[in-house]
Amino acid sequence: MQGYDQEAAVRYITGKIDRSAHKGFSPSQIDSLLRKAVEYDLQYMKENGVIGPEGEAGDSFYDDDEAFEYISDNLCKVFGGNDETAMRICALVDDYMDLQEEYMEQSGLVEWECCLLYTSPSPRDSTSSR
Repeated sequence: MQGYDQEAAVRYITGKIDRSAHKGFSPSQIDSLLRKAVEYDLQYMKENGVIGPEGEAGDSFYDDDEAFEYISDNLCKVFGGNDETAMRICALVDDYMDLQEEYMEQSGLVEWECCLLYTSPSPRDSTSSR
C-alpha cells in the first residue's frame, strides 16, 4: 500500500491499545500479537486484491469480517492455546481493527465511498381504504 508505513502503524496501534482490556496477555505478548496482526492484515489485502503487488490500490474492497477471520485464525495458529486464548485473541483483533482503521484514516490512506440508499416505497407501505 503506497504510503503505508508498517512500523509507524505498529507504533500507533501498540501505543493506543487499551492494555487493561487485555489482561490475559503480558505487554510483550500484546506487542507481538499486534505486530503479527499488521502483517496478516497486509497479507490478507494482497491475497484478496485490496492492494496490488507494488502497494497500489487494488480492484477489490476490504471485507472487515473476512479480514477479522483471516487475522484471528492465523494468530491462533501461531500463538496456539485453548478456546479461552482464542477468545482473547479475537477480542484483541477486534480492537486492533478499530485502531488500524483510525491509523489509516489519520494517514490519509482511506477514502470512504459514501452513498445514500434510497428505496422506493413498497406497496405494503401504502394503505388503501376499501
